[in-house]
Amino acid sequence: MLGHPRSVGTIAVTALAVCLALPVRAQQGGRGWILNAGGGYATQLDPGSAGLGSFSVGASALRASSNKLSLGVEGGYDRHEAFETRGELWWNGTNGTTIECPAPCTFQRVTMANRYVGSAWHLGGVLRYTFAPERAVVPSAELGLGLYGIRNYRRQRTRDAATGAPVPQLSAEGVSTDLAPGVSGALGVDVFPGNGRIGVGAVLRLRAAGRPANDYFLGIGFAALQVRFTVR
Repeated sequence: MLGHPRSVGTIAVTALAVCLALPVRAQQGGRGWILNAGGGYATQLDPGSAGLGSFSVGASALRASSNKLSLGVEGGYDRHEAFETRGELWWNGTNGTTIECPAPCTFQRVTMANRYVGSAWHLGGVLRYTFAPERAVVPSAELGLGLYGIRNYRRQRTRDAATGAPVPQLSAEGVSTDLAPGVSGALGVDVFPGNGRIGVGAVLRLRAAGRPANDYFLGIGFAALQVRFTVR
């Protein structure tokens, strides 16, 4: 009436396996979207650059097309170069400055403070390959293609060295923004405690953008190292 013990054991083992498999399948099914957000440090790659790097922020949303490949969109902002210089000059009051005042000295001694900030925003598509998606430690590689806004900000403030009064004739401020196509590549690793859905990791990105502009080539290249948070 109760059936064979072997049959009952088989049914019990099968039921247990199904119960254990359901949460795993539910978790895998919930990993269709991968959301990332992070920030860190960005710096210019040009060896002739005189500036230091600054901050980097970004976010992405990807849809898993297979177990290891994901395709989506990303955007961010990188301030990859920022510096200030200061110095003193002698000004003749019209259109000339010199480091030394000629004798007899009748020039005005002025101080100049120059500031430059190079930055870029970007928006585009990204393809990510995940090497071991089933593990708690997940390496990945990315390729991206998008639109970049190359921004250059310059400011020069000049004051009388003795009184501190502004000298508007030698002061200026301006900003320019140019659009250009760009590419990116990245290597990252994320850690998901307990092999869960929320993780933290680090990613190194290389970005380059440019286009011909009149009689010169407008381009930038910079790197960013970010800490990122992931929901998968």
